[in-house]
Amino acid sequence: MKTSKTTNDSILNALSNKKIFIITGNIDFRVGIDMLSANAASINQEEFFNGALFVYCSKSRKQIRMVFWEGCGVWLLTRKLNKSKFYWPCKNSKSEEVIACYEDLKALLKDPISWDILNSKNVAERLSKT
Repeated sequence: MKTSKTTNDSILNALSNKKIFIITGNIDFRVGIDMLSANAASINQEEFFNGALFVYCSKSRKQIRMVFWEGCGVWLLTRKLNKSKFYWPCKNSKSEEVIACYEDLKALLKDPISWDILNSKNVAERLSKT
């Protein structure tokens, strides 16, 4: 089943008003929602409980997970690629997380097979240096 661009855009548009933390490097996705949300809260507890979006990439770079607090619980969103990998910012010595804008998030979540591959790669490289 091919996901329509409209579906991807509508999901991302619902997140457009959130502060976004891109967690550089990768994380073992055997951890679940509880560990991801605990990790997000340890990075910036105030922002986490104010609804900021924390975005993680798997070691294989085939999955992205986003966690955020809303009201009385945590949301977990996952995107998985079957045949390709996401471009993702490398972990650097300055910081584990990068505060990103909505457009950066959209670029990173693009299907790497699409024509936007260069934009995704450029955003990942730029965020690695932040």
